[in-house]
Amino acid sequence: MAFPPLYNTREIADYVRESFIWCWRRATRPPRPLPEDYHVLCPRFSLHKTEGAAADFELPEMVQVTFYAMLLNEAVELHVVHDFMAKGLRLALVGLRWSSFEVWMSLVDHELR
Repeated sequence: MAFPPLYNTREIADYVRESFIWCWRRATRPPRPLPEDYHVLCPRFSLHKTEGAAADFELPEMVQVTFYAMLLNEAVELHVVHDFMAKGLRLALVGLRWSSFEVWMSLVDHELR
């Protein structure tokens, strides 16, 4: 696992809020919207719960970042990504460099599905 094995969306959203470096977020380029078939990529992710957490904490980017964190854990479980790459992607997400993660997602889209 890249992040703690939390399978409840609200729990991982809370972890993301507490552990990620929100002062580093880039207001100039928000994360891309979730893919239409986000449930295919990450069945454990609950959009409703994450949107609630994002509203509670006034962090709109939390929806995508929580999805990315859960997706990375799924990818590690499925052996789509391994140690070195998982660590790099984890650091990118913790530092809220979601564009790096989005590039990786586009490169391994077929394997993730």
